[in-house]
Amino acid sequence: MRVGISGSFSDWIEVLSGVPQCSVLGPVLFILFVNDLPDWIKNSMRMFADDVKIWNVIRTDAGDHSLHEDLNTLARWSCKWLLKLNSSKCKVMHIGHDTCTEYHISDDDGNSNVIEQITEEKDLGVYITADLKPSTQC
Repeated sequence: MRVGISGSFSDWIEVLSGVPQCSVLGPVLFILFVNDLPDWIKNSMRMFADDVKIWNVIRTDAGDHSLHEDLNTLARWSCKWLLKLNSSKCKVMHIGHDTCTEYHISDDDGNSNVIEQITEEKDLGVYITADLKPSTQC
């Protein structure tokens, strides 16, 4: 890959992963790049740009196990496509209960990291809280 501006070009460099930033094709390439992720995940999920949310209503140990499996699958997908997963940005929120289930996700080096448990998150300008009350937003 190289950068060109007004007829001047940088040296070629080998790019091992990702898509070009600040380009016309970058967003399209990124969408194509991550398009298969929903095929790997069993639980409900939503994607917005490079942000992924996976959730499950957990009533039994099987539901909890399924969510753990999806986190492991997400880490495998990330390694397969050389798209680095920043485990320090991963968070878990328990909505409607106080169960203290601890979730883990593997980083690029194969280390298992505990996912930070939160009670409030701002997402696209909207505050979501574990009790689903709007007082933080208001």
